[in-house]
Amino acid sequence: MDFYGWLGLIAGVLLAGYFLDREIYFYEGVHLGPRVQAWLYDRWAKKYDADKHESQLRDDEMLAQPLLEATRDVHAPFVLDFATGTGRLSYALTRRPEFKGRILALDLSQGMLEEAVRKLSRASDSGHGGVVPLLSAMPVEFLRHQTLPLPFPDSSFDVVCALEVLELFPNMDEPLAEFSRVLRPGGILLTSRGTEASGRRAKVKSADAFASLLEANAFANVQIVGWWKLFDRVIAVKRGNSDPVKKRALRDVLKCSNCGNIQWDETSHSLKCVSCGNALTVTETGVVLN
Repeated sequence: MDFYGWLGLIAGVLLAGYFLDREIYFYEGVHLGPRVQAWLYDRWAKKYDADKHESQLRDDEMLAQPLLEATRDVHAPFVLDFATGTGRLSYALTRRPEFKGRILALDLSQGMLEEAVRKLSRASDSGHGGVVPLLSAMPVEFLRHQTLPLPFPDSSFDVVCALEVLELFPNMDEPLAEFSRVLRPGGILLTSRGTEASGRRAKVKSADAFASLLEANAFANVQIVGWWKLFDRVIAVKRGNSDPVKKRALRDVLKCSNCGNIQWDETSHSLKCVSCGNALTVTETGVVLN
């Protein structure tokens, strides 16, 4: 190979490395498909909270408190924590004694969910003077699910939370339509808008454009406030009114991927569809693998 051949090869390797680096570390593997993306998040899980520390410093003030205020008329809201990661929203809510609801924490990465289980079960509470096994007392369930649509009927939840995730979808309309579908009329959406400082120019929408996008998907009363430098916090209400869903369990809303029915026999190691026999593995820590 002559000089120019070697030069071209080196340039190609550097260019491929650049695009791979941006895909993995900047876009978090979104263009590589859900299985590869889940694998990348599995590898990242144990370092995730350390890498995201800055964005989690005000979770109680900026996430838990406003959500509690928005749901003050619902005694025990049923919450979908979509793309929960290591359970930041679930952690913030379950640390508040006034939260009486139930949370379904969903993510495409089993590794992230297992880390969330560990974090919640290790959480210390100064009122008890040590480590409190929150999962034994607080209603949080964990589901691995890797694709849209969501495996739930319409109007299944009082609250849908989806933080720092919309920018990772090829088109924000698809997840927003799903969030709107599974949220009851009058329910609360807690999400985030990537700011201009995030650098993801192709995915950044102005506050006005983001609000218009939410309104086009049946949301109203959109409130966008500064959260941290890369994201704004967004709270909106699904148009309409309905009675609260209140406390439910995963087995009450999970549609079988084979037959579409919702009727499960539950053991410590599996969920089995009563209608067709489809079985879902439940890990030792309680994560349901859909």
